[in-house]
Amino acid sequence: MNVIRQAIRRRGLWFRLAFVSLFLGLLAWRVNLGEALQTFADVNYAWIAAALLIFTLSKLIHTLRWRIFLGRIPGLPLSGLFGTFLISNMINNLMPVRAGDLVRIQVPAQRYNIPRAELTATVIVVETLLDAATFIPLLVIGLALQDEPVVRAGILWAFAAFVGVGLLAAVLAARVKLPADFWQARWASRLPRRLRDQAATLIPPFVDGLAALRDVRLAAQAILISFPAWLIEVVVFWLFGQAFGLDLPFSAYLVIMIGANLIVSLPLTPTSIGVYEVALQEVVALFGVDRTLAAGYAIGTHVFISIWIGLTGLLAIWMLKLRLEDVFYLRRDTPQRPAL
Repeated sequence: MNVIRQAIRRRGLWFRLAFVSLFLGLLAWRVNLGEALQTFADVNYAWIAAALLIFTLSKLIHTLRWRIFLGRIPGLPLSGLFGTFLISNMINNLMPVRAGDLVRIQVPAQRYNIPRAELTATVIVVETLLDAATFIPLLVIGLALQDEPVVRAGILWAFAAFVGVGLLAAVLAARVKLPADFWQARWASRLPRRLRDQAATLIPPFVDGLAALRDVRLAAQAILISFPAWLIEVVVFWLFGQAFGLDLPFSAYLVIMIGANLIVSLPLTPTSIGVYEVALQEVVALFGVDRTLAAGYAIGTHVFISIWIGLTGLLAIWMLKLRLEDVFYLRRDTPQRPAL
């Protein structure tokens, strides 16, 4: 069994390396990498420093929204959640398959005794759907303010329909009325005992994690804070544009920011290396920017933000005194079964 696992890991590693090489080769075919790197000679690094500080501010606001998602749990420390968020970003930036989200599930479960199923619902379902729902109006505004259309309307409508279906399904799931006693429910009695116990352990806290999609007050707070959180991140990409000398209106950076975040949300390669550069330089080039400069901008934003994410993540690990067992220790969440 261990031999098979090692073989699978080696194949996965070689596959990812091949994928990185493919995209870096594609980037080299599209632009002259030497000339793209020469754009760094003219970069204003004061703008870069400002962009990185504001990038961390945007993550703080995202953490505030995360605490709103967990609004039914009083007394959660913002500092602890913020540090966990920064560590999660660092691991997501280094490892594929968004492994950093595990940190945002494991660490609060360990330190604040929050059920993992509830954290999974907030991190994976609620946050993803609300981010996508926020991106749609921002994308519409960014595209509407351009002189010429840079994205086909059909693509935007397809994205909106996909998000709408997911949001509707999650809202319906959040409004499901659960039986007070899973062990005595008619439908649960037909399940094997082990599955019935698992359902009683996982389903109620998962539905609790969807509270922001059920509670109007929580939903309004989450939506209101989502827009400034992402608009601040637009400022980050605008500041990078000033550093690299891009002559683009602020509205263009709405599209660039959304494009960059959609790219990194697809864990195709570690740190999205290669994929990010190819895709983002294409997005920037849609606005008439020279491809060489667009490639320099894509490489620069990726390198500087990745380094900054690593530094802030390491600082958060030190501040929180995070240990490996805080992430990899798994304690089963077991509800108290009612007395017969």
